[in-house]
Amino acid sequence: MKQTVLITGGSRGLGRHTAIAFGEAGYNVAICGRNETDLDEVVRDILDVEGHAMRGVVDVRSAGAVRQYVSEVEAAMGPVDVLINNAGFSYYKPFVEWSIDEMDDVVDVNLKGTMYACHAVAPGMASRGSGYILNVASDIGRRAIPNMAAYVAAKHAVVGFSGSLLRELRESGVKVSVVLPGIIDTHFGGTLPGTRDHHWAMKPEEVAQVLLGMVRQPGNLVLDEVTLHPLGQDF
Repeated sequence: MKQTVLITGGSRGLGRHTAIAFGEAGYNVAICGRNETDLDEVVRDILDVEGHAMRGVVDVRSAGAVRQYVSEVEAAMGPVDVLINNAGFSYYKPFVEWSIDEMDDVVDVNLKGTMYACHAVAPGMASRGSGYILNVASDIGRRAIPNMAAYVAAKHAVVGFSGSLLRELRESGVKVSVVLPGIIDTHFGGTLPGTRDHHWAMKPEEVAQVLLGMVRQPGNLVLDEVTLHPLGQDF
């Protein structure tokens, strides 16, 4: 029986390539995001490799919307076996120039959206005695940089939250991992893939294969925290 993976922020960049990688690996793939056109393109890409996919237009800032989509996925595809929290964004400017709404949005998407999705799937995973939650943070969740203060705070919190959740769920057989990638060549920050000055940045399809490999680890092994950098990045 196919396993089901749910990926937030699945319409572009790392989320898109992760969805395709899991589809090629034989998973039922459910993605969500806020851009319907982009989501539809990813579903078509998965269908092209003979995968099974569905999508939902979901704002992860809404706990009710996240929970509703989890219910829809489980009704259509069966229990969520793997959750990948990938939704995220930020602004880049001095903290004193951030508005309160911008601060709230960055924390709500990057941290609270992750918590909402975990809260929706964790009870079912625990009751079944298996499941994998993989939270995508950032390498700046472990190191401070200027001009992204709220994002750094949110990703630092995701790292702490993931470690705590792992310690709560591991006895039930549920794994929780957090991955802290460095610079990836994606749309993040409003740039277009292939246009960054950092020509050595990681490709999203490369990182997607790492995420797939983490989920495929033997049953008694959990990669609780993984940091990834391209060789050209100063870290």
